This record gives sequence, structure tokens and C-alpha cells, in this order.
Amino acid sequence: MIPNKIDFFYRYADATYANAEQNQSVTSYVFIMGDGTITWSSKKQISTVLSSVQAEYIALSEASCEACWLRNLYTELGWLKEDMPTVIKGDNDRSITMAKNPKFHKQTSI
Repeated sequence: MIPNKIDFFYRYADATYANAEQNQSVTSYVFIMGDGTITWSSKKQISTVLSSVQAEYIALSEASCEACWLRNLYTELGWLKEDMPTVIKGDNDRSITMAKNPKFHKQTSI
């Protein structure tokens, strides 16, 4: 059965800043469609970050890569409306501001 075109996904990204013992932050994201999870990930970040803002920014970046892959897949299958925006929900205002505003991109060294 071929589903109707998808109007929206629920997309969330989050990070847990490194603790003193492990010294690595954890990136997590989940993509939900309807009542089910499509894809999710929770893994340690490769690089060591100096703030929770950097950890959250990396989480948003990794979720964005997954969103691009899912958009391409669902568009090729004909299940996604091409004019649909991809919005990823995060919970850190400073990292969201950095992601939205290109003036911060050159200043960010992550």
C-alpha cells in the first residue's frame, strides 16, 4: 500500500554535555511520522566540545544530515511534498540562533 503524501515529520535533536568522567557529549535525535519512529540515534560525539551550546549545535547538524537523507528518500518514493519545510526542534536557544543566522557560521569553530 502506498501512503498519501506526507505533510510533516516530527523532528527533534538534543545533546547531553560531557560530564567530568567521560569527557564526551552525547548527540541524540529522533524522527517521527504519525504514531511511529522512522529513525533515531544516540551516540557519543567524536569531538570534545567546550560548552553545551557547541554540543547542541553538533546535534542539530547531525540531525540535519539525517533530515536531508530522509527528504531525498521520501521525495524519490513520491511520498513527500517538495515544498514542505524541514524544521528540527532543539532546546538550546543559542545553538538554534547560531544555526539560523549565517553571520555566526564563520565565527563558529567546532
